[in-house]
Amino acid sequence: MPITLKEITKDNFAECIRLKVRDDQPYVASNVYSMAESKVEPENIPMAVYSGETMVGFVMYVLDYAERELYIGRLMIDQRYQHMGHGRGTLEVLKEIGLQDAGIDKLALSTNPKNTYGIRVYEKFGFKDTGILEDREEIIVLDLGKHPASDI
Repeated sequence: MPITLKEITKDNFAECIRLKVRDDQPYVASNVYSMAESKVEPENIPMAVYSGETMVGFVMYVLDYAERELYIGRLMIDQRYQHMGHGRGTLEVLKEIGLQDAGIDKLALSTNPKNTYGIRVYEKFGFKDTGILEDREEIIVLDLGKHPASDI
């Protein structure tokens, strides 16, 4: 099933806050916290992740035009739906958003260096470690390849 992102509304809010990662995945803030954060930092765009009609996860991102990046602040797939390609599918949707926006050249995110499974998923997708640690998290980036050959 293709992955789609949908706005979080009063109709799907309760379902979204019930989504949980496994206990051994303490690297992502709760969806409740993330949605609250989006209210005080409105540049954050919180979205529910759907596979068909089933909500499988949550993502929150920022279109940072100063940095020319789509910054993924949160990406979580509910424990019941992990290892089914939904994380990769969500990254594909975010990549397409970035490719369609002339002001975006890359996807970026930060993650705990101990998040080995997440890092493996991101690296398989094409993200590269920048070698930068910010707030004790690794910054990893996916260049969208929009640069003209003369800029390289």
